[in-house]
Amino acid sequence: MDLRNSVSVVTGAGSGIGEACAKKLLEAGAWVAGFDVNPSRISNKNFRPYAVDVTDEEGVRAAVENVEKSAGRIDSLVNCAGVSSNYKPFFEMTKEEWERVISVNLTGTFLCSKHVSRVMIKNKTGRIVNISCIRSRIFSAGMSDYSASKGGVTALTSAMALDLAPFNVRVNSVAPGATLTGMTQRRFGDPDVRRAFEERIPLGRIAQPEDIANVVLFLLSDASDHVTGQTLSVDGGYTICGGNPAAPNPPKR
Repeated sequence: MDLRNSVSVVTGAGSGIGEACAKKLLEAGAWVAGFDVNPSRISNKNFRPYAVDVTDEEGVRAAVENVEKSAGRIDSLVNCAGVSSNYKPFFEMTKEEWERVISVNLTGTFLCSKHVSRVMIKNKTGRIVNISCIRSRIFSAGMSDYSASKGGVTALTSAMALDLAPFNVRVNSVAPGATLTGMTQRRFGDPDVRRAFEERIPLGRIAQPEDIANVVLFLLSDASDHVTGQTLSVDGGYTICGGNPAAPNPPKR
């Protein structure tokens, strides 16, 4: 896909899915601004890192203004910045633990979208992709904070799409299943845990960040020009079997 001469902002670009999205956009020819609280490992003349905490509205606003001033416009936004669950029952969580997950995953998506979309509205064009999660649909004990935050992202995506449609700005989200990132490495680094999880995925493997980034790139391209307000699961078929063990593969002929 050819995204030459386009300008993209990717949050969470310092690692994982965000880093993979930034790299895919660069490969497609885009100029990319990477927002993250951590330093980026990307080295490319068309990539500019910004130290941004997505929960800090003033910091987000200033960074977006800088990108617009430097590049002249913003064509696309990918909201990847996120944190994992506190992994405990909701009745044992502190208010601070709950608010941290909601603040980064949901409010951060809102703030970055708010300020970037204002640039897109002026230009009457734009594309936004938010990163949700299958845990907004299929639940796991001890993840109420994360599920609530990602469920909010899914709902926010559709609501944003309606608000921005008159300005020719499309908004969609991607809901990854199990994906091997720095955030999940401890869990899936255990071969037994990984094998048990992959047995529940019809396609038989945990996703790599690039699997998610490929779908994000599609949603940012002209190939998806009539798609907005949708959430696309990228999970190897996990949600279609409800997270139950996948049926055994048919015998080879």
